[in-house]
Amino acid sequence: MKATRDEAPSISRPSTLFWSKIGRDLHFMSLAERHVCILALYHPGLIDVHEQHALERFDAPHPLADHPRARHLRLPPLRGTVSITEEMGIPSAHPVVNIPDKSNSNNTLRAAFPFIGDLLLFMVDDIEPYCVNWSIKTTRTAFYDKKVATRNAKSRLHDCALSDRHLIEQRYFADAGIASHFIAADEFDSHLIANLNALCAKAQQPIILDWQRQEELIVKFQKIVGTRTTPLAIMEPAMRQIGCSRQDFVAILYSAIWNRRVRVDLYQPVLVDKPLKAERRDVLVDYAHLFSRGQ
Repeated sequence: MKATRDEAPSISRPSTLFWSKIGRDLHFMSLAERHVCILALYHPGLIDVHEQHALERFDAPHPLADHPRARHLRLPPLRGTVSITEEMGIPSAHPVVNIPDKSNSNNTLRAAFPFIGDLLLFMVDDIEPYCVNWSIKTTRTAFYDKKVATRNAKSRLHDCALSDRHLIEQRYFADAGIASHFIAADEFDSHLIANLNALCAKAQQPIILDWQRQEELIVKFQKIVGTRTTPLAIMEPAMRQIGCSRQDFVAILYSAIWNRRVRVDLYQPVLVDKPLKAERRDVLVDYAHLFSRGQ
């Protein structure tokens, strides 16, 4: 499904984001999806992402089956959602669509329609590649059975039951050894999301400077982290010394932060006219559980 007027649901807020690592636009159906995906793009271990992807209705190979980095792995297959809903005793929870009966023009046939997942991450670490499934909503309550969540409004949400839709999704990926994480966008720090959005956009701008002069500039940025000196204060001298434009200066700063060459506090606003505060907490450590492997 693409973030276009023809394909996006009428109630959605579709948008796209170009990601240079894979050379294409990513398609989102909500701001929540876009904001959460930015965190995934920030992770250096992310090698691909499938957004708005269809869950297989019938048995199919593991998502990594054809990946060149996974050819040596023995991967369990995906079990189709049709058989999963039947085993769970909730076949009526599976979406269906009516299609014309080719043998009888006056009749229609009911066929299983695929569930659409939000983000399937393709990760790699020191061991081997793996997948992680992210299901995203704006709020935590959206993942739970509405009746149960209402009855247990005064209790903790993790004591409530996931909705059938999300239980099916969790089972679908778990059978293939893929962990599912149900993520509420409103639980993310607002400064973190704003910073990652700005960094991601600026980091992908074309830079004319050669590698050596970029490195010289990055060293200058590293030296002012944790001091009262702002990037703006060193901009003019650096532009004269290194021979770069204002656009290159800003792009290299944001790119160095995005690529974790310059480590700053991403929970505070990152601005060129403000001092760069030293990193107190590593974002990828704080959110490491969202990138964990399945069992």
